[in-house]
Amino acid sequence: MRGTVLRPLIVTAALAAVTAACSADAQPSQSAASKATASSVTIAISSDEGTLTPFTNQTGYPGNNLVKLIFDPLAIVEGENVVPLLAKEIKTTDNKVFTLPLRSGVTWHDGKPFTAGDVAFSVEFYRKNMEGDSAIDVRPIQSVTTDGDTVTMTLKAADPEFPRRLLADMAMLPKHIWQSVTKVGTAGADKAIGTGPYKLTKYDNARGYTLTANTSYAMGKPRVETLKVVVIPEESTQFAALRTGEIQLSSRIVPPQQLAALEKQPNMGVVKGTEFASTLLAFNNSRPPFDRPEVRRALAKAINVDDLVKTSLLGQGKAGNPGFIHPESPIKADQQSSLYDVEAAKRELDALGASPGADGVRMLNGKPMSYELLVQSTSTDRLRSAELIRDMFKAIGVAVKITSLDSDSLDAKVWPGYDVSKGRNYDMSMWGWSAPVMLSSGTIAQLFDSDPDDGSLNIVGYKDAETDTILDELRSAPTMEGRTAAAKKLQARVVDQLPFVTLYYRNGAYAFRKDAYDGWTWQNGSAVLNKFSFVDYKLT
Repeated sequence: MRGTVLRPLIVTAALAAVTAACSADAQPSQSAASKATASSVTIAISSDEGTLTPFTNQTGYPGNNLVKLIFDPLAIVEGENVVPLLAKEIKTTDNKVFTLPLRSGVTWHDGKPFTAGDVAFSVEFYRKNMEGDSAIDVRPIQSVTTDGDTVTMTLKAADPEFPRRLLADMAMLPKHIWQSVTKVGTAGADKAIGTGPYKLTKYDNARGYTLTANTSYAMGKPRVETLKVVVIPEESTQFAALRTGEIQLSSRIVPPQQLAALEKQPNMGVVKGTEFASTLLAFNNSRPPFDRPEVRRALAKAINVDDLVKTSLLGQGKAGNPGFIHPESPIKADQQSSLYDVEAAKRELDALGASPGADGVRMLNGKPMSYELLVQSTSTDRLRSAELIRDMFKAIGVAVKITSLDSDSLDAKVWPGYDVSKGRNYDMSMWGWSAPVMLSSGTIAQLFDSDPDDGSLNIVGYKDAETDTILDELRSAPTMEGRTAAAKKLQARVVDQLPFVTLYYRNGAYAFRKDAYDGWTWQNGSAVLNKFSFVDYKLT
């Protein structure tokens, strides 16, 4: 989930509604979608995703999405509900003790049976190995007990989001395969053994993957026999391959500049839906002058987020909520007014004693307000947004140098080793979190907590005692109503402190060759690269 390509998340479920929010010419009829089959479908991704185990994928999206085609969790989100998957029931009366009878007849890809012992092993394995882009934080689970084919999980505190946040995200691991693994970050493709609808049958870190349908899948029959996943780093090359039919789906959001043309092209479909993924301007809160909230507030007021949406996204997006939380998030935060006010930004910088020098660049505490802004080289909209922000800051006497980096180099400066306790080395950076971060209050809390263990996504190094108090209230609330109330307090505090600026949320639009396969189904948090696009589930 790391943010340079709207990464998905370390500890979240693929949450929220499964809808078919397609463009008019792309939407298949219900009967056509249910009958859609193909012998082979080729999907393009932008970079290698490792060996596709829950500890070795490189991104949340699309990496974790591919992992979840191989590995199953105990539950899955369907529509507005969390429904059992490997579990056949989810029973609780207090949101603290969860009883999970397991589905019978489930086998691992190597033919061995899936058991309650595998579930207990998985929880303890994650507890000891909290590393990697999609590792699962199981600390809320106090104990796991088994009785035949039934698992009982007891939490340390009641958590109404537990089924979505953990049961629907925690990929089960086969004990007989993983009990000998000591270095999870180097686990090979031979460890990609799950119960999911697809088996990893071929992997080449330069050429990509071959996933083959699991004909013994207990929950439904895969509609595509073979999924080929190829690595095409360049955006233009990826969409050119889609137009010529070399690939049948691009995992990248359609660039706004190409959307209208793609929708008009014969045999091309575009699936659309709400993208909860965010694009941010991250300040390094541990480096002066970004350690001062009054400086961050002044800079934020210079940014016209509506203009970023209009210019960088050609209107294909929503301006960011200053308090980060999406107005359609399950915790129902309120939409807030824009902070944009250039004259106020100038007055506030004047009040801080930041006076313009001979070159027009303000001086603050004897140093020029001249900073480096990092941006991912392969993201068209972020590059354009960085240029616009540079010009907006110039108008208030702040100089910006844009440095374009590849994903790994940018991550090494902003989130080294995916471990916020290792610090950071940047002034400002374009960044983003993928959709699942927005769909769980517990995960949102990880963006702001000052403790590196609890704030594992706090890549800006934000520290604020009042925020930490609100986060404790948020995480301990036993009901969704309580969590929503705490989330509104959090959002108000974020607006006051502004550890980063939420710029926008892009609209989701994914293009595919409908002459090859048209069974794509939108799922909030996973777009179209999810199990429902490939399997007609029979979960009752």
